[in-house]
Amino acid sequence: MFSDLLSLTKPRIAALLSLTGTGATFAAGGLPLADLLAFVLAGLGMAGGAAVCNCYYDRDIDPIMDRTAGRPLAQGRLDSRLALAFGVGLLVAATGIGLWALAPVSVAYMWLGVAAYVGLYTVLLKRQHWLGVVLGGSAGSFPVLAGWTAVRPLAVPAVAMATLVFVWTPAHAWALAVVYRDEFAAAGVATLPAVAPVDRVRRAVWTSAVGTVAVAAALVPVAGPAYAGSFVGGVPLFLFAYRTFAGGGGESHAVRAFFTSNVLLTVTFVAWGVDGVVAGRPLVTGTVAATGTVVAFVGLWIARPSLGDVRAAPAPNWVGRAVRAYDRLRVRVTG
Repeated sequence: MFSDLLSLTKPRIAALLSLTGTGATFAAGGLPLADLLAFVLAGLGMAGGAAVCNCYYDRDIDPIMDRTAGRPLAQGRLDSRLALAFGVGLLVAATGIGLWALAPVSVAYMWLGVAAYVGLYTVLLKRQHWLGVVLGGSAGSFPVLAGWTAVRPLAVPAVAMATLVFVWTPAHAWALAVVYRDEFAAAGVATLPAVAPVDRVRRAVWTSAVGTVAVAAALVPVAGPAYAGSFVGGVPLFLFAYRTFAGGGGESHAVRAFFTSNVLLTVTFVAWGVDGVVAGRPLVTGTVAATGTVVAFVGLWIARPSLGDVRAAPAPNWVGRAVRAYDRLRVRVTG
């Protein structure tokens, strides 16, 4: 039962949201350890509770899709009332932790994220309109605002990074939906790949990817060296992954773009947070950030993760040549 309940919280999504929110706390100057722990627990509880409510509402369509048919409610392994009580309990507990340790405005932003995901996206738009991912994507922006306002009043950098998540979400979600478009269509989920021709999907995904880069670029002049390094190292590879899909690539290219978008968001927020607490040696910091970002992207492409039965497209030939050249250099240096 514990593992079933945990799976309803969608731990990977909750962890990514927690990372963006925690990155914002560091970018704003950082919190005392006890308050930081409270923020993480409250954020995970809010994200997890919202995810449970999503699974509860979608328990009628989850059995239709292979991607979600194994969920506990879809298979009847959990009573739906128990699941709902668990989700609500997480939200209540997270609210209590947040109000005990954090500024009320931070908790309010967490609740706006819950409202956007459960109310706007899950209930109102997911089954009705392809804009559900676009408008409902605002749910991912609110942890950033919550993290920043847990430390200091809202400011332009936090709004810019929240906007980055908002613009990034369609490229991320639609790349995944390309692989599962038939299942989404069968379940009546009106995500863009399920209701639009593939050429339109490619254009929309590319527009979102370019928009993500444009927002990220706007923050470079006011961000620190780690953020700038991650931008220089990651953006060309991010655009490459999305361009290969938008230019006519198939499902395997969509899978590579999907996982690449995860890496971009992760390294961007980690770098942003590092700049908030690390000072001095900007050249070293920027170089390390750029190098680490490239290594993360290349490692992902070589690993070729999969969605369902579709593996990500192989790494480009130039990646293999670069890795082999590095190995030869390392052997020479180490003898």
